[in-house]
Amino acid sequence: MTSFSHPIPFVEQVAPFARLCWEMGWNEANGGNISWRLPTEEVESVLARRYPNVAPSEPVKLPQPQPTLDGEYFIVTGTGQYFRHATEYPDQVFGIVKIVDEGTAYQTVWGFNNGGRPTSEFATHLAGHAVRKRVSKGRERIILHCHAPEFIALSFLMPLDSKELTLALWQKMPECIVIFPDGVRVVPPMLPGTTDIADASVKEMEQGRVISWSHHGIFASEENPDKVFGLVETIEKASAMHRKILSCGGQKQSISNELLKELTDYFERLLVCKPDFLDSK
Repeated sequence: MTSFSHPIPFVEQVAPFARLCWEMGWNEANGGNISWRLPTEEVESVLARRYPNVAPSEPVKLPQPQPTLDGEYFIVTGTGQYFRHATEYPDQVFGIVKIVDEGTAYQTVWGFNNGGRPTSEFATHLAGHAVRKRVSKGRERIILHCHAPEFIALSFLMPLDSKELTLALWQKMPECIVIFPDGVRVVPPMLPGTTDIADASVKEMEQGRVISWSHHGIFASEENPDKVFGLVETIEKASAMHRKILSCGGQKQSISNELLKELTDYFERLLVCKPDFLDSK
């Protein structure tokens, strides 16, 4: 990962992570976005010490109120910003915002130099954060949306069905069902950045951390940059393997459901949840 330092430790972590996503081919140009829910006391402390003269912006109304996120801080990529510029211009690519007014608005408290603002998909990120904060009991803090090419390719080659996609990926490597036992939840093609896609995504995120925005990309939630990268990296590798198998005429063998059940029993302590797609009809 790119060597990089910054006065704000969260920027020091997330900027090389964003750059790595670009290097992987997941976030071309201004495609994709990141949001990370930060620990309140720590971010307030570092901003007070490092940027004591920076005043919060005027509140900006959110299209969808998120009362359970009131008072929370997020570092988020700016609209129109390139991931490949993350370590070169971090104060422009990223901003730190605080959710205020009972979850109805946000204020920028750092970053977004040159008059920037959060990604156009910020409302969808916040909706996802609200549900995953509740479901994970606060463990999950970061959401990555990226355009992983092999994963997107499968949405043109397979039915847009959560169970069928999930089983296809689980059957490619024994590690898959351990790393994402909650599977991949498919959202049909929808206009990005709208309340419709936010509502559809929230419904699916009640059940799992990983959403397929069909023909568009992946939307994944985890604890920190390293863990969300590993989650997406594993899914993208399994997607590449499945796409290659499809291009060769389809699989002749696969990991059986019986072996998948054995894997989940053996690694039960590592699973974030029960893999219900193994049991559903």
